[in-house]
Amino acid sequence: MLMDWQLAIAVTVGFGALVLVWRGVDVRLVLIGAGIVLTSLRGEPQRVLDAFLRTMGDGNIVGPICSAMGYAFVLRAVGADRAMVELLAIPLRRLRWLLVPGGCIVGFVVNMAITSQTAAAAAVGPILVPILHNAGYSRLTSAVVLVVGCSTGGNLFNPGEPDIVTIAAASGAPIHHAIAAVSMPHLVGFACAVGVTTLLSLGDQRVLSTQSPPLTRPSFLRAMLAPLPIILLLVLLPQWRVVPAIADLYPSGVPVTHVMVPCAVLAIVFHWRRASELTRHFFDGLGYGFTAVISIIIAAACFLEGLRAMGAIEHLVALLSNASNAAPVLALFVTMGLAVISGSGTAPSVTFSKAVLPTMVSVAGLDRAVELGALGAIGASLGRTMSPLAAVVIFSAQLTDVPPRQIVRRTAAAMLAASVGALVASFLLSSN
Repeated sequence: MLMDWQLAIAVTVGFGALVLVWRGVDVRLVLIGAGIVLTSLRGEPQRVLDAFLRTMGDGNIVGPICSAMGYAFVLRAVGADRAMVELLAIPLRRLRWLLVPGGCIVGFVVNMAITSQTAAAAAVGPILVPILHNAGYSRLTSAVVLVVGCSTGGNLFNPGEPDIVTIAAASGAPIHHAIAAVSMPHLVGFACAVGVTTLLSLGDQRVLSTQSPPLTRPSFLRAMLAPLPIILLLVLLPQWRVVPAIADLYPSGVPVTHVMVPCAVLAIVFHWRRASELTRHFFDGLGYGFTAVISIIIAAACFLEGLRAMGAIEHLVALLSNASNAAPVLALFVTMGLAVISGSGTAPSVTFSKAVLPTMVSVAGLDRAVELGALGAIGASLGRTMSPLAAVVIFSAQLTDVPPRQIVRRTAAAMLAASVGALVASFLLSSN
């Protein structure tokens, strides 16, 4: 009976936290405050401080995320992000029937390299939106293409992405194992989202203009700086043994930080006249990564410590363990719902992975745990894409002068189709 009361209190506090986030209170303040309340009710408020310190100094999480963000700042400073967008946009100018699906794919690919959805939209939007307008598409369609492309979850293929890093850290799996678990369900889901977005845009195209917004000739080498870390991490996977010396040195795979930092150095060397400036940009990115991303992970750890103190984590793990085939559905739709309410994809995904995966590994095995973490990350990305509170939705709304709620009414159908596609793909993979 005592445990039932503890669970009821945990659920009540969690619901109150969601209401506060929905009303605009900073998600970090809410999560840390909820953790303090729950641990204090158990007479152990110091557990929040322990969780805070433990997460703040976790190199397996801080290193990959902050180094990836530092590299993203260098890319933006040298114009590599814009060069990549311009390179990807060239075929769209010639094949107008590909504008909607192609625009979504461009945003998705850019988000793989620039893991911030808003930053990806800021790089893609000023180029893609005028092309869509010039082709006769409405502002709403332009905004939806931008949001679907930049927010559906291309970032989940980046080894420095917080969702992926947390899945790996919480389960003990290698980074490439976490990305592999995400890949097929997410690509199927994204294909469904693009298909629905394209269908909904039919009939929206007006008379084509003969004018065309100018594009500069992009530098191929500069454009390739953006995906370089992802390419290197894939090529240097130990099972390929492309470079045997590196495979022997890193039998579990090259650490993300060991790729991001050298890539940043390479970009600085290419622009050596700006070396001091670009070095400052790199460390500004490290600081931004800690402020914008690691802080959310720390806050989520504090909240989870409160839930753990009240016994709620054990209940959640038991629920997923007993749910059998329904567990993937719960994993995807729980994080999706939380992302819609909060406007954040990172917080629900990270919170879910840190809460469930460590125990799920011992209960159901590593592969099952990573599968659930992957679906949780996918659900969070889809939920963010149809949240009027998401920063990328708000940015795209301002860029195209379309109300956020009008955008999410259009993206919702695409995201629901994506969720079904991802679940079907996950079930087919797990049954083989």
